[in-house]
Parts: sequence; C-alpha cells; structure tokens
Amino acid sequence: MKLLLTSAFILLLFSCQIATKKQFDVVFSELNTNTEASLRGLQVVDENVVWASGSGGTVLVSTDGGDSWNDVTVPGTEKNDFRSIHAWDDKTAIVFGVAGPEFGYKTIDGGATWNVVFQDTTRGLFFNSVKFADVKHGLAVSDPIDGKFFVLRTEDAGISWTQVADLPSVEEGEANFAASNTCIEYLPSGRAWIASGGKAARVFYSADFGKSWQVAKTPMVRGLTSSGIFSVEFINDNEGVIVGGIFDQPELNTNIASYTVDGGVSWLPAVTMPNEYRSCVQEVKVGKESLVFAIGKTGCDISTDGGINWNFLSGEGYYTFRAVPGQLSGFAAGSSGRIAKVEFN
Repeated sequence: MKLLLTSAFILLLFSCQIATKKQFDVVFSELNTNTEASLRGLQVVDENVVWASGSGGTVLVSTDGGDSWNDVTVPGTEKNDFRSIHAWDDKTAIVFGVAGPEFGYKTIDGGATWNVVFQDTTRGLFFNSVKFADVKHGLAVSDPIDGKFFVLRTEDAGISWTQVADLPSVEEGEANFAASNTCIEYLPSGRAWIASGGKAARVFYSADFGKSWQVAKTPMVRGLTSSGIFSVEFINDNEGVIVGGIFDQPELNTNIASYTVDGGVSWLPAVTMPNEYRSCVQEVKVGKESLVFAIGKTGCDISTDGGINWNFLSGEGYYTFRAVPGQLSGFAAGSSGRIAKVEFN
C-alpha cells in the first residue's frame, strides 16, 4: 500500500510539473486607429466592443473588434489626458482626466454626448485610475491631498461620487502611477486594493467596498520618483499580483513583481521576475485555464502560477492591456495611438 501511494504521489507531482510548464506564445496584430494620442485607458467589454482613452481628451470606441474606430473625444478637453476609463457596453462609458476642475465625464449614447459627473477645484488633484467592481460600485484615486490619497466612491454607476475619509496617511514622496489605469483593483465581493510607488511601494486594502482602508508594505523596488508598484491584479479575494519597476530604468528587474495569497495583508517577491519594468498586469482566463500577463513599454511576460514565476514572451511594448472575457485574447494600447489585438497560443 505504501509503495502504491508513493507511486501515485510521484505521478501526481509529475503531472503538476507538466501543467506548470505549459508553454504559451503571443501574437500582436496592430490596428489602425487614425490617432497619434498616447493611450493609457482601455476597456474591453467583449470581443467586439472596445474603448480606449488618452491624451488630447481622446476617446475611441470600436464595435467590430478593432477593425474600425469611432473618435468620440470629449469636446473642449483637448488639454486633458483621460488616463482612466470604464465602459459597461457600446453606449455607456466613463472617463477620468488628470486635469480639472471638470475631471469625470460619462456618456450613455456611445460618446455622442458627455455629461460632467465629477468636478472639484481642490489644488493638486491628478486622477490615476478608475475601477468598477460591478455595474454600480466604483472607485477613483488621485495623488495625495493633505497627506492622504484622494479616493472617491460611487454606488450609482458613476453618476455621483463621494470622497472617502477613512484612509491611512501616505509616506513622504508616496504617490500612484497613471501608467495603465490599473493601480486600483476592485472585486464584486467588495474587496479593493490601491497600489503606490515613489519613495514607498505599498498596497492599501479594503474589505467593505472602499469605505475603510488598511495598508501593507511590499518588497517592491522603491525610493525613486519613478519607482514602485505600477499595477495590481487579483485572481480572487486572496490571490493577487503586483508589478512595476523603475520607469526610466526599465532594464532593471530586481524586485519588480510580488504576489500575495492572503488578500494583500502580506506580499512575497516573485521567485523569477519579469524581464523588465512592467506597467500593467491582468489575468487572462478561459474556464479553468488561467494565466497572468504583464506588459510594459519594452515587452511582456507571462505567469502560469499566479505570479510566482515569470517567463519572457516578447519585446513588443505597450502601456496597458485588457483581456477579452472568456477568451485567450485581448487588446493592448500604447504610444502614438497604437492598439493591437493580442492572441495567446
């Protein structure tokens, strides 16, 4: 009996090793967007409906899987940069800019008209990311004001927003990055996370739809204005991944990725790091097949074990990525109006 059990265990271990070593490659097919805007906001509703946003007040929407794009730029916002976007369908979307006093705009007619949903004259506001957990619950985060991150909550699909009061103080020189609209993660369970960088690299976490927050240290690179955590993604309430690095020294890859298995209370450094600095990390899931994909301006990597180990895929660089729900594919966006269809094989 002992011999049979030992043999069974060895077979199971061998099978698990095969599964963890499953190989993927990636194919980027660049699309024609007819814009030169820098695109850091991206939302993939499904295989057909894709929204993107960026510099010059630019907002784009495609309803045919990226074959054609409709420019629905918000009128009068040419000096703004919409680094944050969320879309519910082909008609309804919200954008947040880095300049005010009118920061948030929403459309319910596919971008034909936009209404202001958040405005504020507070000096120093600079919105880095917006994320929705479900149809109604959303969060938006700005750089610190008076020693705390400026966090907004909505419970009515972005029509109205209220500022969160219960937040830990930031450390001197701590901020967020508006690199890919992924410094916030927010799940339907009400759990949420905000990643920071600069002089500190920490993760703020909430279990009550963003009403109250705690903060955890991480082993991520820190100390420089352009260093720290650039993106956070959670596979479920407990398992999460963060990536980043040093923006202006992308070739350095010490402590540029970490993972958690306890909901972000504690973080461990990845055993094998991504190849270089990465600005965005997202899960790609089809049924039981799940992988984690990280991308930045100098290339991309993949993990099949929840961010513990990373394998370099390609030197093709983009700022941000979103998966097509239920498919091993997605879209990436970057500089000079570049958007590509991404397929994993």
